Amino acid sequence: MYRAFKILTWLGIAAWFVVILGFVSGEADEVLCTRIEVVLSDTIQNRFVTESDIRALFRSGGMELQGYPISGINIREMEGMLEENAYIREAEVSTDITGTMEVRIEQRVPLVRIMPNGSRGYYLDTEGKTMPLSDQFTPHIMLLSGYIGGRNAEAEQLEEIHRFCSYVSDHPFWSDQIVQIYRNRKGEYELIPRVGAHQILLGSMEMWEKKLRNLEMLYEQGFPIYGWNTYGIINLKYTNQVICTKR
Repeated sequence: MYRAFKILTWLGIAAWFVVILGFVSGEADEVLCTRIEVVLSDTIQNRFVTESDIRALFRSGGMELQGYPISGINIREMEGMLEENAYIREAEVSTDITGTMEVRIEQRVPLVRIMPNGSRGYYLDTEGKTMPLSDQFTPHIMLLSGYIGGRNAEAEQLEEIHRFCSYVSDHPFWSDQIVQIYRNRKGEYELIPRVGAHQILLGSMEMWEKKLRNLEMLYEQGFPIYGWNTYGIINLKYTNQVICTKR
């Protein structure tokens, strides 16, 4: 008898949940979108897109949102449309039963501005992908100019630039010291420092980590003795030595 009572009780609870869920589902189908909240990440460092830009994208895409049932809005389609924007890395759209739609935007992060000879150039982002310049925001990042391919440059060339610039950007010393890079016709690189009136000839990207370690030792051990403006050229082309030419 007790066992039958327990079974009936649980069946009653289950039926109650089914009824409640059906009611909530029905109510949810009638909820209208009353408010859109746009949340942009990294707005201090990157301002490629604004809240008004996001709302303009919805309008240009013919998306009727506010005042319309949330159940009829294709959230995945919205996310896909937003992620087609060159400055948006990821978009996430969610809704709740109050009628609020939250749109979270993660912007792409530029690593280096690349300016091939005779062109405005483009950005290479932290993931190694190219992105166009923006008319409304210019980030303060490294500049790489000279003889570089355009946005359709060979993947190998952009990959070596990405690896080098990622290392420099994350390094506590080089991120402040190296402000510009030049690539000549031979594919050799010259580094332009923030402090010190000297040229740094890196040569090819072969063994660049070791070359930078050698240069760091010169900065730490040689420059305090001989001075920062003693040398006009510092040649790192040869992996196992640093050749300094006086002014």
